[in-house]
Amino acid sequence: MTKQKPTSGYRCWQILWSILLVLAIWNVPQCAWADVNQQDINAIIRTREMALQAINTRDFSKIERSLHPTFTITTVDNRVFHKVQDFEKYWNQQFSSSIQDIKMTLKVDSLRRFLSPETAVSYGDAIATFSFKDGNAANMAMRWTAVMQKFQSQWTIQSLHFSSNLLNNPVLNGAQQAGRAMTLAAGVGGLLLGAVGMLLWHRRRKQPTERV
Repeated sequence: MTKQKPTSGYRCWQILWSILLVLAIWNVPQCAWADVNQQDINAIIRTREMALQAINTRDFSKIERSLHPTFTITTVDNRVFHKVQDFEKYWNQQFSSSIQDIKMTLKVDSLRRFLSPETAVSYGDAIATFSFKDGNAANMAMRWTAVMQKFQSQWTIQSLHFSSNLLNNPVLNGAQQAGRAMTLAAGVGGLLLGAVGMLLWHRRRKQPTERV
């Protein structure tokens, strides 16, 4: 039995797929298939730790040099910041109500992905622990995504985005509980005030009237 020779159309498809494969491999960033420099990875980790320390200590003076000149921070309430001073003011305002302190921990989902030798993407989970002024505490689970970009031989944060479950918000729950407590206190206070008023009214009715 003789083998059927490939047709000219089949050969054209083979050539076309070969060209596409070569182009695809050519366009893959070198660091996607080569070993990543460990020094770069360590620098990215240090930058992330500095950013986390700045948030937990509310000291943003040391993090500004680790931010890209065109950086963007998006918070869980859809606020967007491009300046350290504006974000610092926003963060400190969180402690003017019922919140006493906020501590955050980060966890990386998997190994960071290098889009180019100078651009990396990391993402994972975050837990924000809220300590309230009434002594209570609550945790809020979040997700984060960070884009790291090498700028002037230093790894910087180009973009940082946080998201959370709107149905599981300890700050909102705390405010609702405080509102319910105030409503209950107002109701009990009104009930006691009415009882005292009725008692005084009955006492006045029982007192004998003076005859002229």
